[in-house]
Amino acid sequence: MNFPLPRSKSGSGATARIAIAAAIAAALALPTLAQASSFQLPVGTAASLGRAGAGGSLYDDDPTAAYSNPAALAFISGTVHETTFQGLRPSAKFNGSFTDYAGNPISGSNPNGFGRPKFMGNGASAFKINDHLVLGTSFNVPYALSSNYNSSWQGRYFGTRTAIRNYQLTLSAGIKVNDEFSMGVGVVGSYTRATIGTTIDAGSTASLLGLPLKPQSADVDLNVNAKRSISVGYVVGFEFKPTDQDRIGASYHSRIQNRLSGDYTLGGSATGLALLSLAMPGVSLNGHGSAKLDLPATANFDYLHIFSPRWTLGASAQWTGWSSFKSLALSSNNVTLVTLPENFKDAWMYSIGGDYRFTDRWTLHAGIAYDESPSINATRDPRLPDGTRKIVAVGFGYQATRKLKLDLGYQHQFVNDVRVSQQNQALLGAGIMDGYYEDSGDVVSLTATYHF
Repeated sequence: MNFPLPRSKSGSGATARIAIAAAIAAALALPTLAQASSFQLPVGTAASLGRAGAGGSLYDDDPTAAYSNPAALAFISGTVHETTFQGLRPSAKFNGSFTDYAGNPISGSNPNGFGRPKFMGNGASAFKINDHLVLGTSFNVPYALSSNYNSSWQGRYFGTRTAIRNYQLTLSAGIKVNDEFSMGVGVVGSYTRATIGTTIDAGSTASLLGLPLKPQSADVDLNVNAKRSISVGYVVGFEFKPTDQDRIGASYHSRIQNRLSGDYTLGGSATGLALLSLAMPGVSLNGHGSAKLDLPATANFDYLHIFSPRWTLGASAQWTGWSSFKSLALSSNNVTLVTLPENFKDAWMYSIGGDYRFTDRWTLHAGIAYDESPSINATRDPRLPDGTRKIVAVGFGYQATRKLKLDLGYQHQFVNDVRVSQQNQALLGAGIMDGYYEDSGDVVSLTATYHF
């Protein structure tokens, strides 16, 4: 049964437009949030995963240097290709309460929206041209997020389904200046796709606007499909070998500027849709919007020490310049509709780990890491309840033939409990989410490396 809807009051069309704009902007913000540390994926081989990323690409004949530090390509002995498959299983369980603006508990269940495993792959190749020049290419998914809360969960007004992937193709070159020093440079092409859903409490919105509807009585589902055509960045780096046993490397990935565009659709309650149509005369409930999306700059610092032909130990530090992400603005037809604050902070990841070669065929990989979160309590979101992580990693390598090597790596991520305390904007229903998330994650990786 539909509730009777009075004629819209003066200004209600504008405020409803802002409400929808805010909802779409909140959805389109998620591809940026997905780059946060909890879902900033490892892009190296399974061996690197097993070392917790320590030492970066300074190990012998690692073609993923094409992405991480192209200077390391210069010391590769020949043409090498690797293919990696990854399986990820994050977990995020919310503990707390959801209430509407009137203080009533929001109906529904409270599932784990991150429990389903996801799979992806990447690859890299290095081609030795001569003793001073090696070319490389890599294709990977450095950032991804997938959460799927059912439409009846208690936090549906803060987000339901999110599926985001960022693909990057890198073409690079490593130049060996001499036996101790090399430089590298690469061009990075980036492409992002996202499917995002949320629910609008049109009943609360109507009640706040003076219309005779009750909270949670007229839910409207918002779905956004967003993408970005190719954007371009760069990577530069160097490697220095002060002794035969020591290697030092550093690299810098530029910020990549994007404008993410999306088409949105609204469906669900006929009453809620009627309300939005009434409040927005002449405005389609299906439309288009865009948001500026800048992937942050990163810098890596790596060190490797070779104790013996059987034992190596590495250490790394990675900085991500999240402080450049202050807000997200949604526009349509070159008009800014709404601006949302984010106020992220810069984040660091530190790792130490290495290899121990038991025999000519078998190698043990192991490492630990500490990975800071850039998010803050004021803007943390249930789509990405990101917290600082402590990582334990282990893996094994097997030299199957003279040319073929297989590696298996595993990480468990202990994520700090994080506070999520938010209130939706009044025009989105003003619902309140208050509690904390218990997070963890597992990553398994398998790599085949072939020397031609």
